[in-house]
Amino acid sequence: MDIAHLRDFIGVVEAGSLSTAAHRLHVSQPALSQRMTQLETRLGVQLLVRGPRGVRPTPTGTALYRDAQQLVRQFDRLAHDVADHRDRVHGPVAVGLPTTVAARLAPALFDWVTRHYPWIHLQLFESMSGYIHELLLAGRLDLAAVFREDDAPRPGEVPLYSEELYLVGRPEPRPPSDHEVALADLYAVPLVTPGPNSHLRALIDRTFAAAGVRPAVVGDVESLGTMLRIAQGGRACTILPLSVVPGHGGAGEQHGGGGEYGGGAGDLGVRRIVEPGLRRYVAIRTTSESYEPREAVVAVRRGVVEVTERLAAEGRWPGIG
Repeated sequence: MDIAHLRDFIGVVEAGSLSTAAHRLHVSQPALSQRMTQLETRLGVQLLVRGPRGVRPTPTGTALYRDAQQLVRQFDRLAHDVADHRDRVHGPVAVGLPTTVAARLAPALFDWVTRHYPWIHLQLFESMSGYIHELLLAGRLDLAAVFREDDAPRPGEVPLYSEELYLVGRPEPRPPSDHEVALADLYAVPLVTPGPNSHLRALIDRTFAAAGVRPAVVGDVESLGTMLRIAQGGRACTILPLSVVPGHGGAGEQHGGGGEYGGGAGDLGVRRIVEPGLRRYVAIRTTSESYEPREAVVAVRRGVVEVTERLAAEGRWPGIG
């Protein structure tokens, strides 16, 4: 098995079709099919299920695909480093940030890397936490911000901060306090949250269940902006950290007025959830737990920590501690 076989296998899995993969890889379909058969024979396992609608990986094939992603990327970087004799820290670094983290961290991190390590090519991926986690497992990222329910040390992770979560919107009937709301009082409040694969949804479900309350989730929304717009519309509320709520030092204020989400601070009610509160922890994680990452990855990881601490100290990232 060589690196070319792994590249071909990755191409087939991502295309979902031998003919499509062959076109992308600039080889004939029979030749590509033969290479896949040779790879399966060499490994002694079935990697692909072939059908009339294309191909899909077996469970073993999926595991190989994830590992192959990392191996190919490491090989390419090794080849690049060997060919480049400069002593400066350089190379691509792929960083995945959930949307609520990216809103504050991404611009400042880009500035930090550009200023301190101009030869590092920063690749920023912003999405909901579930997809960022998938990219990390697939070996597509060097670093990713991950959510946790506690601050226990974990291999390959550096803690960043913790934050409380707030009810965003104007529930009916209106809670007695404009600043806090007991979790037990949310049993009938319609909520929009990310889907079940997100950490936020899992945290909400577990916390509500532990308190004997069933959250009234009326929609799965995989967009921060859409959740905020729905909350502004008054048909449902959502649960988010303070830092992304317009009018509270959040992302919307960066653009002036009501920000990218429309409207102003007066359109949103924001209440801290208590009895019990919802708190989550954020860490920066490397792809591998078993070895120290490349020098460029270590540099960017250090930048993530420094930028986060500076933004918090300057009051430019509200709600984190």
